[in-house]
Amino acid sequence: MPRILIIGLVAGLFAGLLVGGFHNLFTVPVIERAIDFEEAQSASANPNAPEEDPLVSLGAQRWGMAAGTGIYGAILGVVFAAAVTVLRKVVPDWKPLAIAVTAAALGFWALSLFPFIRYPLNPPGVGESDTLTYRQGLQTMFMILSVLGVGVLLFGLREINGRFQETSKRVKMYGAAGLAYVVFAVIMYFAHPANPDPVEMPIDLLELFRTLTMVGQFLTWAMMAGLATAGMYWYQRRDAKAGNRFDPVTGAPVSL
Repeated sequence: MPRILIIGLVAGLFAGLLVGGFHNLFTVPVIERAIDFEEAQSASANPNAPEEDPLVSLGAQRWGMAAGTGIYGAILGVVFAAAVTVLRKVVPDWKPLAIAVTAAALGFWALSLFPFIRYPLNPPGVGESDTLTYRQGLQTMFMILSVLGVGVLLFGLREINGRFQETSKRVKMYGAAGLAYVVFAVIMYFAHPANPDPVEMPIDLLELFRTLTMVGQFLTWAMMAGLATAGMYWYQRRDAKAGNRFDPVTGAPVSL
């Protein structure tokens, strides 16, 4: 297994677990308030409806959230490792910290911020149940296309580095690649329909949930970059003590 994949998986898992603790402290109480609001709205609309007990206890929900964010973090770690691998070929002279931060920033944009701009997250239970699959499909497709767009941009930059040696030509091609990505992102944004469901919830509660959710996403990528950088430097020191020469990012042998 490539070294960077191991680093990405471990860093993503730990980052996800830590962010799960953050959400349990700050986001879960907001979700509970949102659920209470939804139940009050339902009771007001249908006062004769029988009261339903929660299917899962609060403690199980909190443990489930921590486990879920840990698994999600590990999946993001795989994406992070792929971005680091490609970036190493685009900017081979960069230090591990610079590559890790750039990979995390691109991942945060492609999988977190850009999809959030088009489809802001809502608390569980908000929206019509009949449109849930449709809404989830829109968000999933947007995320997939967003990642593909950034991936194509990175591969394009790598090809530019390999084919153009003159700095002036490279800069022009970099600009063209960046412009092409911007056009792609704008078209994708407007081509995807907006969320069809109205959000009937106090704006302060809704904005607080969305803010905490995005803070959690940012923390996941930031901690992943920090943990991955620490892991790469640890491998580098270990290899140096053993008299070996390996790339601190990918773990590939380095020729003398």
